Amino acid sequence: MRILLIAATAALAAACTPAEETEVMSAGCDARAVGSWTAGDATYSLEATTAGPDCARAVGTFVVRDSSGAPIYAEAHLAQHVMMLSHAEDTTVMATALGEWTTVQAQTSSQLPEWAANADSPVSGEFPFYPHEGIDRAQYEAVRANNLPMLCYVQGMESLNCLVLEEGGFASIGLQSFPG
Repeated sequence: MRILLIAATAALAAACTPAEETEVMSAGCDARAVGSWTAGDATYSLEATTAGPDCARAVGTFVVRDSSGAPIYAEAHLAQHVMMLSHAEDTTVMATALGEWTTVQAQTSSQLPEWAANADSPVSGEFPFYPHEGIDRAQYEAVRANNLPMLCYVQGMESLNCLVLEEGGFASIGLQSFPG
């Protein structure tokens, strides 16, 4: 019984030991760009980075920081699935793409498309707006009426993620589709 207990303990210890990195990474696709976005008297830093063994397999992060440098919003995306980043083949091109990714226009939530009473979702021309999960028509229309600062950035091949600034933090209001 004692031998069985020792063997089980050794197997458990081996299973809980973290594996060491054994793969040698190639040149990689580590790139970074920083932009800014202003809402009222406040200026926010928009930081975009990628990391990965190469640009085809990189992960891009989009981070919004307040004036103290504290992150108040962050999202990670597969670079190959983001229109702004998917074409980059090396770190130089990726750094330029990240710079474009952090260039966003100041908007307000009053610019969101109207959500008609009988519609399934808001529509702007032929392109629907998909409210974030859990946001109903009344909540959406209240955000529109409040005319909040809004930051929209490319988050896919044919869509923007729109964030509203309220009480010092950002929350996603939803995704706006656009032609790819």
